[in-house]
Amino acid sequence: MDTGCKGPVGALAYLQSLRCPTCKTGIMDLSNILTCLSCQTNYPVIAGVPVLINDGNSVFARADYSPGGNSFRGDSYGKSADCTPPGLRRGYHKLAGYLLNFAISRSHLDAENALKLIQSRVLHPSVLVIGSGDASYEGTGAFTYTDVAFSGSASIICDAHDLPFPDAYFDFVIAVAVLEHVANPARCVEEIRRVLKADGCVYAATPFMQPVHLGAHDFTRFTYLGHRRLFNSFDDEMSGMCLGPGAALAWSVQYFLTSLTDIKWLKAGLRLAALFLSLPLKLSDYLTRNKTSAIDGAAGVFFFGPKRATPLSDRDIISLYRGGF
Repeated sequence: MDTGCKGPVGALAYLQSLRCPTCKTGIMDLSNILTCLSCQTNYPVIAGVPVLINDGNSVFARADYSPGGNSFRGDSYGKSADCTPPGLRRGYHKLAGYLLNFAISRSHLDAENALKLIQSRVLHPSVLVIGSGDASYEGTGAFTYTDVAFSGSASIICDAHDLPFPDAYFDFVIAVAVLEHVANPARCVEEIRRVLKADGCVYAATPFMQPVHLGAHDFTRFTYLGHRRLFNSFDDEMSGMCLGPGAALAWSVQYFLTSLTDIKWLKAGLRLAALFLSLPLKLSDYLTRNKTSAIDGAAGVFFFGPKRATPLSDRDIISLYRGGF
C-alpha cells in the first residue's frame, strides 16, 4: 500500500512537510507557486508537481521547467531519446532499450529487498526515493518519489544537493543509479544523512566500470572502497557488487563499436549488433557472483546501512578492502 506523496495530488497534500531547498525553512502554497516564508524565494508548481530547485547550488534552474514543455522530461531530460519515435524506429528503440537494460544482477541485496528489511523493522516507514524515474515500490509505508526530471512516479522535482525536507524526517532513503549523475556526491550523501532519522537507513547502487551515459549529466564512478568511503557516516549492514565484470565488459564492447563512426544510421546499426553480441558477456556474470576478485572489475556496487554517530576514518576504510589485489 502506497500512502505517501506519490503523484501530483499527493505532493500537494503533503506541502506541510516540505522545506525551502535554499534556506531550509518552511514553504507555503500559493496555488501555482510556492513561496518560502523566510527568504521569499518562489518555486513553480507545474501540473501539480512542485519544482524545488536551489538555483545557486544546482546544474538545474527553476526556469528550465516550463508548463507543457519538454524540458527535463524523462531519462534523457527531454532530448530526442525521450520522445516516442514513429514506425520502425519505435520498434528499434524498444528492442535496443530492452537489450541495453538487460543484466544479471549480482547484488546480494537489491533496493526491493532492502525495503522489505526496513518494512519488517518499522511498522509504517517513511521512504524517500531519489532519482525515481518510473520506479514504484510495494508494501506498507509513506513513499515520496523525487527526480530532477518529470517522470512517471516523481511527485516532487528536486536536486539531491539540497533536499527540500526537514531534518530527521525519513526512515529510509533509496538512491539507485543517482550518485554518478550529481556534481558533488559527498554533499548529496550528507543531505541524505540529514533527512534520515537517527536510526534511518540508506540503500544506494552506483556504477563503477561503466561508460558515460546521460551525456553532460554524468560525473563520477566509484570503486567498492570509494563507495564505502562516500558512506563513511553510515554503518555497513550489507555492501558489495550489484553488477559484475561481465556487464562492464559488455558495455565496453558496445561503446567501442559505436565509437567507430559518427554516422547516425551506421552507429544505430552497430549499437544494435553490439547489444546482441554482448548478451553472452552479461550472462557470464553467473560465474562471478561469489568470486572475491570480481568486485575489482564490477560494473556497479551497492551499500545498505544505518546512520552512525561518527564517521569512519580513512585508515578504517582502507582496512575494509575486499578485492583480489
